[in-house]
Amino acid sequence: MRYVDSKKREDDILDLLVTSYIKESHPISSSYLCDNYHLPYSSATIRNVMESLEKKGFLSHIHTSSGRIPTKLGFKYYVEHLIEKGEFLKEDEETVEELVEFDTYNTTIEDVFNKALDILSNISGYISLMGMWGFKEGFFFKGTRFILNQPEFEDINKLKNLFYALEVKIEEIQDLLFKYVDEELGILIGDESGFEEISECSLLVSGFKKERLALALGLLGPMRMDYIRSIHSLYFIRHSLENIIEKLIL
Repeated sequence: MRYVDSKKREDDILDLLVTSYIKESHPISSSYLCDNYHLPYSSATIRNVMESLEKKGFLSHIHTSSGRIPTKLGFKYYVEHLIEKGEFLKEDEETVEELVEFDTYNTTIEDVFNKALDILSNISGYISLMGMWGFKEGFFFKGTRFILNQPEFEDINKLKNLFYALEVKIEEIQDLLFKYVDEELGILIGDESGFEEISECSLLVSGFKKERLALALGLLGPMRMDYIRSIHSLYFIRHSLENIIEKLIL
């Protein structure tokens, strides 16, 4: 029983720390967690748990800061727990309102694609990607302006690498998206994408096939991505696209 309680405590603190880091974009300290979440643990207990999580590879230290940040392993564990808890099934009023406009605004398939990418970037705040195969083929992306708002990309080298991947490695990224055409959701965190240039980013992908068209949608952002909002937005846009395209091409 003691082990179970200890495990739950670690899960709870890791979840709160990752959630806080996504929001604040700076290392999170034990005092921050105590002050903001009114936890039933002392600051010393939280520090001990954070040290344990760091030893297990879920958190890391930056320089002499008293706070911790999630590692790739920490983000993966966090996302897996969100999926287990069904966090991505909650309704999002703003997303629904955008999709009502999306469903009635366009009449051509080209307009549909452009509007879908615009909405996805606006809702998520990240770069939206689209690869398509069939009677229409190509790779498109929008929303690079939003990525400039992310503190990670104040580092000019990270920004150069990101733009290099989008400009020079379009075919390789399109091939990667194609692997997820039949997938409800693919989550690639860090170097799981296989691209060194975006190894500090996360890529979400969801795809579908219709009779003459296969399509994959993606979201590319920092590893400190708002996964709940991003995956929820990706789901809604993907399913809305699927319904609209079905009416236009069949």
